[in-house]
Amino acid sequence: MEDGQGVRVRRIAPRAQWLVPACGAILFVAGYPFVPAIHQFLLGPSLGEMILSLVLFLSVFAVFSLVVPRALQVTAERRGVIEGGLENAEETKGEARQLLEERGISISEAQLEAARIREEARERGAQLISDARGQALVDARRSLDDAADRTQESRAHSLTELYPQVADIAVRLSERIIGEPPYERIPPKPHLL
Repeated sequence: MEDGQGVRVRRIAPRAQWLVPACGAILFVAGYPFVPAIHQFLLGPSLGEMILSLVLFLSVFAVFSLVVPRALQVTAERRGVIEGGLENAEETKGEARQLLEERGISISEAQLEAARIREEARERGAQLISDARGQALVDARRSLDDAADRTQESRAHSLTELYPQVADIAVRLSERIIGEPPYERIPPKPHLL
């Protein structure tokens, strides 16, 4: 069945309905001379024996003519059911092969789709990572620029606050060293470096 071999179905030609009873009757008649009363048959059969033989033949023929056609009909029905079952099995087997092929195709399509989705996810992940890195670099530069600006402002503010105090301390120190107060106290202008 596999490997391209088919199932060989033997179909038996139906026999004639009268063939089996006729053969049985022929065998019965052919075997009659071998009965124990063979010596009477050779001398000549009596009328009673001939009638009995005829009745027996007709009864056997009637029984065979009733039984044999029914047996032939049952065997023909069974043969038909078996052949129909074989045909159904072949059809079912073909459908199963087709479904298996369709399933294999759908599985391979699903695997291809999954691979494509994984690849898209990798690309999207790489894009998100590069975007996040770029944004982090921009944020870091902005933070560094803000910190530098704040440092410059803080330095300028510190210098503006400390310069008058340093000048005042220098004047006091010079007064102590010289011993005279200066004539004018002009607050010095801060120099930004």
